[in-house]
Amino acid sequence: MDGYLPWEKNWNSQIIYLPWIQPEVPGMENSPVLPAYPIFIDSLKNCVQGYDFFTAVAGTMVFLLGHEPEAAINAQYCAWLRTFNEELASQLFYEGTEMSARQNLPQAVWMLQASLLLEPESYETHYNLALTFNQLATKLMGEEKREEAADCLLQARQYFQNAEQLELEEQNGQKPESLPPGQAEEFFLDNGGDSDGTWVM
Repeated sequence: MDGYLPWEKNWNSQIIYLPWIQPEVPGMENSPVLPAYPIFIDSLKNCVQGYDFFTAVAGTMVFLLGHEPEAAINAQYCAWLRTFNEELASQLFYEGTEMSARQNLPQAVWMLQASLLLEPESYETHYNLALTFNQLATKLMGEEKREEAADCLLQARQYFQNAEQLELEEQNGQKPESLPPGQAEEFFLDNGGDSDGTWVM
């Protein structure tokens, strides 16, 4: 989803790309071929090797996924990451949710966005992203950044709608318990939104 994201433009300045090699670690023999491996410069300075090298690569991929969720390479990164760690989406969900609870909102956003790319049908992740963007909108309003706050509120609304739809589908059309129909619309209107899908400045 395009929109305001809470980090500086140079967020990827410490990442470089290395030529692809076949991972020689258990379970990765048939991993997808990538154009290159992204890795943080500091990891190379620490001379990581073997499994630690690919762990560092995986961490860098996750960082890229979360910070640039619309990038064309993401489908390939996700396929590689699912092979490397089947539990990664869940781990990122819980870590991102914890960061949100601690009000570390930028880190919460990128962790939850990365989790969502790995598991796009998770209504819990859509829902927690909605809550996180709502928190971020409140914070930005307190800083008099009304345009950025309005954009975050629109993103929160969309993630609420996504969560609502996914849970309805999961329950085969039955009324969901944790996300009543219309909650996304009520949330948007209660927080300054207009019925035409805009935000009242």
